[in-house]
Amino acid sequence: MNILAINIGNSRTAAGWFSRGKIRRSARTETTTPVILEAVADDEIPDGICLCSVAPKRNKAWAQLVKKAFPKVPVLWVDPKLDFGMGVDLKRPEQTGNDRFANAVAGAELCGAPCIVCDFGTAATFNLVLPRRGFSGGVIAPGYGMWFAAMSGSTAQLPKLKPGGIKLKTGRNTEEAMRLSARWGYRGMVAEILWQLGKACGKKNPQVCATGGYAKQVLADAGLKIPVFPDLTLHGIARIYERNAEA
Repeated sequence: MNILAINIGNSRTAAGWFSRGKIRRSARTETTTPVILEAVADDEIPDGICLCSVAPKRNKAWAQLVKKAFPKVPVLWVDPKLDFGMGVDLKRPEQTGNDRFANAVAGAELCGAPCIVCDFGTAATFNLVLPRRGFSGGVIAPGYGMWFAAMSGSTAQLPKLKPGGIKLKTGRNTEEAMRLSARWGYRGMVAEILWQLGKACGKKNPQVCATGGYAKQVLADAGLKIPVFPDLTLHGIARIYERNAEA
């Protein structure tokens, strides 16, 4: 089955072509455009299309683009009522970002359970999958970019900075000081979250993996050796379609 998986995020949208058990091609865009659909389809027609969104205001536009590009192809939207092939141990599943379900599905398949899937996007999510309970929630934290936005947005004299690495022992000007706070502070936050979630796994140490636009930079700055799967969420979206299309 060839599946077109689409992940509509807060900052950008990703699309991937899933075939023979893996994402073969993928593309990303910050605008609502059919270009990435054409790029990943590469003149092929998918057997099914699965969309996942955490940005409801953009759903209608993407639904229209998909329908225009592939008018006869069945479409499925990820939501908490679908079959994920695992338990969902959440108090209010309907309030959970749909991409987190996809991350849990992909993490369990690629890493096994227990596992923690870190998604370093606009916001950072840490998603816990346990062997018996399945997707058991986790932690939502500010994204790496939010760290800088919060400092400049709430003060009169701190400049607007984009995330960037720095290796110094002390910040000798304002920009260096801000970058060191992100490097050390974010590293501390990530390490503490992983340690606390790891305790929920009992005696068995969890496998940890990461995805998201900031993943490589965050992990490099933090000095953490965690495998990064850029298309992990798209993989989970496609697997969700496979399971529910067969139902």
